[in-house]
Amino acid sequence: MSKKALLLAALAAATAAAPAVAEPLNYNVIEFAESASAEVQQDTMIIGLEVNQEGRDRAEVNRAFMQKYNKLTRHISANKVLKSELQGRRANPLYQYKNGKQTQIGWQESAQIRVESTDFTAINQLIAQAQNDAALQYTQFSVSKKKREAVIDEVSKAALKRFQARADTLVQTLGFRGYKIVHLNLGQIGNQSAEYAAPVPMMMRAAKADSMGGMPETTNPGTEEIRITVNGTIQM
Repeated sequence: MSKKALLLAALAAATAAAPAVAEPLNYNVIEFAESASAEVQQDTMIIGLEVNQEGRDRAEVNRAFMQKYNKLTRHISANKVLKSELQGRRANPLYQYKNGKQTQIGWQESAQIRVESTDFTAINQLIAQAQNDAALQYTQFSVSKKKREAVIDEVSKAALKRFQARADTLVQTLGFRGYKIVHLNLGQIGNQSAEYAAPVPMMMRAAKADSMGGMPETTNPGTEEIRITVNGTIQM
């Protein structure tokens, strides 16, 4: 037998003789979840305003539109507690269809502005000031980012304490002396793991300036539920 054949035979025999390495077995492992939640008062009011102008002459439409738009933005800029965002602006021709024929009859220019504030009085004053220049499209309420983050921190601590208490109870009930955490998942704090009911816009009919009226002095924004769920695994 050649040297090469002898070497291969020796290697095969050594491999067969070696004890198989057993995979580690995980005993006394328990997986469970605990949750905590808080009802949070919505402290932010959000409104949608639309500036709109229609007419036959394009230049005249633009002039009247800009007058309304600039007046509204001045009202917003004058109050530092108001935060605004231009969500869309467009200018387009208006057509009339008659006897299968399309005829241009004028122009329309419009813009949608989102305004939010934690000062409900200030945002209600803006609605009153804007009656002649913009239509109120919707009103909704939410929890401010700063308040939400603070509540998420507190709810996370509560959920972790519940997880710890449940682990202690399980260990004592099953007659073990202690445990170690194998896996713990809080998810993405403030996103998917911090579940909350999104505020639903309260749609309002666009009204004329003389009929829109003001907002009520008392506003009930409602609450949101912020919930944290801790998923984890312990080994006793």
